Amino acid sequence: MTNTEDCSIAGCGQAFATSLGGEPFCLEHFISVCYERLDRYDDFRKGAGLNVTEMEALRRFIHECTRHADEIEHEAMDLDNLDRAKLLHIILSASELGRYLRRSPRKAASIAVRLSSDKMGGSWEEDTETVVLSRHGALMRCNHVAKPGETIQVVRADTGEKAQARVAWQRPLNRDDVRIGVEFVACENFWGLDWGAVEEAR
Repeated sequence: MTNTEDCSIAGCGQAFATSLGGEPFCLEHFISVCYERLDRYDDFRKGAGLNVTEMEALRRFIHECTRHADEIEHEAMDLDNLDRAKLLHIILSASELGRYLRRSPRKAASIAVRLSSDKMGGSWEEDTETVVLSRHGALMRCNHVAKPGETIQVVRADTGEKAQARVAWQRPLNRDDVRIGVEFVACENFWGLDWGAVEEAR
């Protein structure tokens, strides 16, 4: 990583290592800020729980801190063993919080949707269908390349309702059946289901 920007923590003066929420941090402060936020979110989870806005903030944080911690751990040439261990621990702790977010009920359902991406130099559209619905996203069929972290638009064919979603993963089951997992960026109950009833039916 080449960047002349300094760490945003007052009085630090250390060189930029990576960013979090748009703020530049040196390695030491990136690690400390990640730990601080992981502890705060874990306390919320164990206490009063998280509201919709906090859940979305947690999703963004998990995605960003995991990606940057992994990049540093793999790319930094001068990392000592202690910092490497801390970065790996951050990745594992963020994954644990991610499992908490994925505990919402699921419902197998086929709903026709149109997926589209307007990324520079590679825009595409595809008519497809869902396989499994969740409160915060879905598992769908998708034969276009969609990388984790990418934002796509989901449009319901039955209602015309639109939502922005973030790609969580994409993998083929076989040559003719590729699945994509998405999480909505800022949308409540896109599928219009009574999730309390779905939970009780599990």
